[in-house]
Amino acid sequence: MSPLLYLAWRSLRGRVVGWLRLMKQPRYLVGTLAGATWVGLFALRPMLQINRDAALYLVEDVSEWAPLLEFSSALLLLIFVSLWWLWPYGKALVELTETELHLLLPAPLRRRHIIQYAVLRSQWGVLFGAAIVAFFSSGGRLSVFAWRLLTTWLLLTLWNLHARGRGLWMAQLSELPAARAWRRRVLVVGTASLVLMMVAPAIAALVASVPDIQGDVSTTLQGPLSPDWFREHHPALSVLVLPFRWLSRVVLGGLDMELTVVERLGLLVWPALLVFAHNEWVVRSQASFEDASLARSRRLAASQEAGARFLKLKQSQRRAAPFRLRPQGRPELGILWKNLMLAHRTPLTTIGASALLILTAATAAVTWVSLPIWLIGILVVGALMVLVMTPLTAGHQWRNDLRTDLLRAELIRTWPVAGWRLFGAEVAGPAIIASLYATLATGVLLIAGVATRHLGVDDVMLVSDTATALGTTPLGVLAAALLTLIPLVATVATLSATLQNLVALVWPSWVQLGRRRAGSAAHIGQGLITSLGLMVAMTIGLLPGVIVSGTWLLVQIQVLNVALGAWQLPLLGLLTAAPLAAIIAVLIRFGGFLWDRLDPSAELLNTAIPGR
Repeated sequence: MSPLLYLAWRSLRGRVVGWLRLMKQPRYLVGTLAGATWVGLFALRPMLQINRDAALYLVEDVSEWAPLLEFSSALLLLIFVSLWWLWPYGKALVELTETELHLLLPAPLRRRHIIQYAVLRSQWGVLFGAAIVAFFSSGGRLSVFAWRLLTTWLLLTLWNLHARGRGLWMAQLSELPAARAWRRRVLVVGTASLVLMMVAPAIAALVASVPDIQGDVSTTLQGPLSPDWFREHHPALSVLVLPFRWLSRVVLGGLDMELTVVERLGLLVWPALLVFAHNEWVVRSQASFEDASLARSRRLAASQEAGARFLKLKQSQRRAAPFRLRPQGRPELGILWKNLMLAHRTPLTTIGASALLILTAATAAVTWVSLPIWLIGILVVGALMVLVMTPLTAGHQWRNDLRTDLLRAELIRTWPVAGWRLFGAEVAGPAIIASLYATLATGVLLIAGVATRHLGVDDVMLVSDTATALGTTPLGVLAAALLTLIPLVATVATLSATLQNLVALVWPSWVQLGRRRAGSAAHIGQGLITSLGLMVAMTIGLLPGVIVSGTWLLVQIQVLNVALGAWQLPLLGLLTAAPLAAIIAVLIRFGGFLWDRLDPSAELLNTAIPGR
């Protein structure tokens, strides 16, 4: 086993050394510092404060709610595990790469040591997950953090080993004689079914005895949901849940500050014994994992290769395209066609017709059926988030543009198309997709407005006074406002994609190239830096349109004393978007100039490729 421990140690050391070497490059060092600063100041501080307050609240009420939470979580865990074992599928989850399989299998190593190495190698991810959970649930207290780290690690490790053991057991059934495999399968299915049959009447009686949730029902709920109630009415089920209660008690034990150190350590005995037993179950399994591990490793490697997404498509889906591409025409249309297919292959006409049909049917439906006010609020908030965030993050969200094609710059430079036309075609891909999503969000807002009007509650979304001032109905104001937003959304989405592609041409080593986005601290920091710069640029780009529209309103209302009409709102939207569209046209010309001067053999571009 010592050679495998040495191999695991050297692998971890290699990762750390490789990361430290990357810090010698300014783009990774600055990105890491920016990412760490953002996470520390804007993400961790408020979350830690919320967790600290929540922890204090839980400690105050732990004596009252601990038995209820302990038993209910144990019962849910029993039901989930029973249903899981009824699922007749499983894989031999021994996660080894193809290189490790070729290295370890011919070596003079015992089988259980190879499986143990795979289990230990997965502990880095388990420890990281346990540390994250402990950090965000400890409220900033070191003793609570240590306890949460230990208990979370034990539970996650137990779950990981149970999943591996179940997968190996399922895989071994296919290797056994049919009669023997069926006997084992029937035994497991019968046991799980029996457990569920015992749970079903208890759950039904529990639901029938639970009172209506109105006001403060804490004292009333503790009756039918308490362990004593189950022990009295369902003694067999109460005994069956007991091992799972010992697991849930480990989590809740950290909230009880009155427990001594010895009592807390006593809570860890049962999960530690389960972890040891599960580990022996896994490493002593005789199921053949080699083929399954090799197939999994090759699938992961194939998913990173070019064309992997295309190979997953069905034969009928491979013929689909966003729009029909004629044999002859402008080359930039072919580039747009290619980039749209990187995002989806559904025809744009099908998307538009389907969306229009669904929105029309939904609008007609809400005029007959009254939606609850809370559901309307959810629709409004969700649609507004999509309407605002989608155009602003068009360049971040979709990468089917020059950032993908730059990795093949030596091929694209041979295409017979002018630089500014190629740059504009690259920008159009994410801009069109973002505009479609935002337009769909305006349709959802229209449905919410119709539903609100049907309820007769105009103050929720439609203000009657504003409609009267504009000389139309509340629905007319909403429709005019949505028509005003559509050109603004399209231009903002195009500007976002344009700026992202310009940054990729000016500083290719600071931008993640390729369709896949890495999630390291350095890449997060690089994204934050570029995002801040892009937000400033987008604000400056919107200023001319805002000034022009504001001047028009000032002259019309204050100087000419002419009231504003609802029909003018879409014109104001076009007027605000026009200067921004002119700026985008200039930026596209500048992007074409940069593309024409780009040298694919430059060292700056070559250093960007390994970081994709």
